[in-house]
Amino acid sequence: MDYFQARISRETACFFEMLKNKYEIESNSNFTQAAVISRAVEEVSAINDWEKIINDTTTVKIKTDVEITDKDLRIRVQISPQIKISIENYKYFFPQFVGTRSVTLGVTLHHIFKGALLIRENPSLVNPVVDDIDDIFANGEAKMLDLIAPINREIFKNIFSEMKNDVKNKQKVLK
Repeated sequence: MDYFQARISRETACFFEMLKNKYEIESNSNFTQAAVISRAVEEVSAINDWEKIINDTTTVKIKTDVEITDKDLRIRVQISPQIKISIENYKYFFPQFVGTRSVTLGVTLHHIFKGALLIRENPSLVNPVVDDIDDIFANGEAKMLDLIAPINREIFKNIFSEMKNDVKNKQKVLK
């Protein structure tokens, strides 16, 4: 696997930290940068109104108590090829909403992280059919995680996440 690299803004780094904290509280386990990015990409695939996400300036409040270092402004992680392709697809998808010819990977991650945070605040942003599939996946994943040795859980989560993205992408093609 190649490395995925991007420079991000302080605001994006704050969104990342907020999302990481939410994921860690929900699952009661630590999340790596790659796991946070993968889960966020997976969650935002269900969003059906990106214009609301991108234009929202009030719902997600940046926490001032989050300390951001210069190191936090550079992301360099190993992610699956499917997640990398999904991020690239969003990179070419987002310019239509911001009125530019292109956006950087950092801006792409900004919108992905913001979207993942906003769908927790406003579930109506999510396509309900995909939400049902997410419930099925979440239940199945939880049951399987109980059967998997702790040392193999991170690998399983990555493989399971790739499988979910493949199924969701197939579902989008069929619509």
